[in-house]
Amino acid sequence: MNYLKKLNIFRRKWGFYQYDPMPSDEELNEYYANKYYQMGKGSYSTEYSKEEVDYFLLKARLIYLKATQLKNIQKGNQLIDIGCGEGWIMNEFYSHNLSVTGLDFSKHGLEKFHPHLLPYFEQGNIFEKLQKVLLEDNLFDIVILANVIEHVKEPIILLEKIKKCMRKGAMLIIVVPNDFSSLHHILMEKKIITEEFWLCYPDHLSYFNYKSMINLLSDLGFKLLSTVSDNPIDLNLLNDNSNYIKDPDKGKKTHMFRVRMDNFLASIDIEKLLIIYETLGSMGVGRDLTYYCSI
Repeated sequence: MNYLKKLNIFRRKWGFYQYDPMPSDEELNEYYANKYYQMGKGSYSTEYSKEEVDYFLLKARLIYLKATQLKNIQKGNQLIDIGCGEGWIMNEFYSHNLSVTGLDFSKHGLEKFHPHLLPYFEQGNIFEKLQKVLLEDNLFDIVILANVIEHVKEPIILLEKIKKCMRKGAMLIIVVPNDFSSLHHILMEKKIITEEFWLCYPDHLSYFNYKSMINLLSDLGFKLLSTVSDNPIDLNLLNDNSNYIKDPDKGKKTHMFRVRMDNFLASIDIEKLLIIYETLGSMGVGRDLTYYCSI
């Protein structure tokens, strides 16, 4: 763990890491409202191939499929997607006749990929919008928090607010990068990589792994129902021929490998693919982990 000393981050009691000091609210609002989607930051791009679109649709279907295995989802159930981004997950649930609400700093991603969802969208600071939801006494059956919690300055306050807007029997679905994972530690210790490539300020302000997220959720009173992985692309770093950190030119090809692999496996049996990723999730292996929780 000595390599952490040079980083301006600190470890919280639950085991996750945060930057200190944090950027100002004004800086973050500007970043997400005007730059994040428009400039292709984070996991977003200004353009996607058909294979990539199919891959995003598949990831949303897997989330919906696992949710239906854990909860009796019915037509008209109320869903809020906090940080809905480009709208892939929001649209999947909408297509199954749920009543959806999307919140985000920017409408750019939704406007480009799912413009039919704009009538159900509210733009602005997600904390402020969520506070408005609480004041209006709105309760939801499903809350989506996909690739959001790592971006916010106060993840604990966000989860506490979310808990207050969940009705009895509701489900929270959190998707978050699996950072400082057991694989990452091995890669650093064996010097297969020499930099913590997952660190990206001001994009990500908090860094969770399997154990730290479970610690936090448990401490805040959430019951973990299941953890599901996505494609474990980081395993490619164990192969010198696909180490996209040492050779960034290999990054796009490695990304397309996971896209094609997942699309192919899902074309055979999407439910068995979900079983594979739930097994990996239970091992804490995967670039992103999806946590399904109840209260």
